[in-house]
This record gives sequence, C-alpha cells and structure tokens, in this order.
Amino acid sequence: MQGFCDSCEESVDHLFDLTRLPEFREVVRRQNYRKVCQLCYDDLYDDMKQQQENQDRRTEVRHSIKLKIGISGVDREGQKFSEQTFTHDVSLSGAKISITHQIEQGSVLTLSVPDTKFEAAVIIELVWQDGKSNSAGLKIVEASDAWAKMISQAIETTNTKKS
Repeated sequence: MQGFCDSCEESVDHLFDLTRLPEFREVVRRQNYRKVCQLCYDDLYDDMKQQQENQDRRTEVRHSIKLKIGISGVDREGQKFSEQTFTHDVSLSGAKISITHQIEQGSVLTLSVPDTKFEAAVIIELVWQDGKSNSAGLKIVEASDAWAKMISQAIETTNTKKS
C-alpha cells in the first residue's frame, strides 16, 4: 500500500497498518500513528520492546517495610550531604525512600542502616515528587547477603505483628 508515513511523513511504496497489530494498540492510541514505513515500524517496535523490558524489570516482590536508613553522597548542586530517612518499601535488590536533598538519576550514593553494620553503594534509578516530598528508587550495586538477611528478618517481624 503506497502513501505517507504517519510518523516521518515521507512518501513510501509500502506502509504497515498498525491498527491491525494488537501489540501496537497503545502506539495507535497515544501517537495516532496508523500507517508507518519500514524504518518507523522498526523504531516503534524497538521502543515498544524497550518499554516492555523496563516494565518486566521489576521481578522482585516489594514489601511495605519502614526501615530507618542513612543516605549520603553528592546532591544535584555538587554538595556533599548526609541525611536520615526511611524506606517506603524494600526488595532484595533495593528500596524506595523519601529524601529531602535534590539528587540526580544515575547518582551513586551510600546507604547505611543504623543499629547494624550494613553499608552499601546504591544507584539512584528513579527520582520523583510525591506531593511536596521527594522520593527515590534505589538499587543496591552489589548483591548483598547482609541486605537479604536484614530484609527477610524485617518481613518475618512484619508478618508476626500482623498475626
């Protein structure tokens, strides 16, 4: 089918009809692309696969556990900082925390847990604002048996309190 690509607006001899492909339903709805050329189809397909991989990334169960932690490093302005905060939820590879300092996605910070000797490097995976407070998603850089043990104990304690 000959015509113009809805994405790049180039005239081409063959167009892909995205409305006939269920996996592109969201692309059709969100971007209003119906017929696209081979190059745009390939780009859209790659983007769709990347989004699916990002969504599938969260394979670990998250637990609503509030742990008192320390977080330190360098903020968005290049200033060293250290603050005490709490986790909102945790998994075996990271946590969601509240944070008052402005930090950048991709930053490497240090997480410590008072009352234990646990300390680990973390990467800031996500930063967002929940109303007036800032939150961050942390990923522990190196797998840690100490973190896994601490999380497992916290889960057991939480489950015992619920019983």
